[in-house]
Amino acid sequence: MRIARIRALIVLCVLALAAGAITLWAIRNDSQLAGGSECEPGAVEIRTSPIPPPEEIELVVLNGTDRPGLADQAASQLADRGFEVTEVGDTDETWDGSALIKYGPEHYAAGLHAHAYFYQGHDDFDPEWEGPVTVILGDDFKEVRTTSDARQSFAQGNITPPDGTCPVE
Repeated sequence: MRIARIRALIVLCVLALAAGAITLWAIRNDSQLAGGSECEPGAVEIRTSPIPPPEEIELVVLNGTDRPGLADQAASQLADRGFEVTEVGDTDETWDGSALIKYGPEHYAAGLHAHAYFYQGHDDFDPEWEGPVTVILGDDFKEVRTTSDARQSFAQGNITPPDGTCPVE
């Protein structure tokens, strides 16, 4: 019996050493460790995940139409869906569609999430944009999508990074 126990311990030690060696090899050869290092020179890094929840997204809502109170209406609907609306007002910039959502590299994932809440909204990514996610409401704006509609829209969307950017996680 004593020899059988020693043999079993030797087999267990060999298996443990093999598992440790394989683990070290996998960690050293992991291609995900160098996430942002494969970006082309001059490319703007954008963080594509995690997608922040509405509570963590600050929005500026601006009325680009001559319809009074439109920005307040949209801001109220967005706040009901959990967004942090930091500013509401009017703008001289007009938009013919439903809504124009402007955002930059710092808020890329947040901008995509906010975009999902607007029917036929247009996202406007600007690599130079440093402000918060800004929504400019247009003449075709009716209402903000429900959370379930926005989730469906977001899940169906085929997200492709803008030219000149490099997605990192």
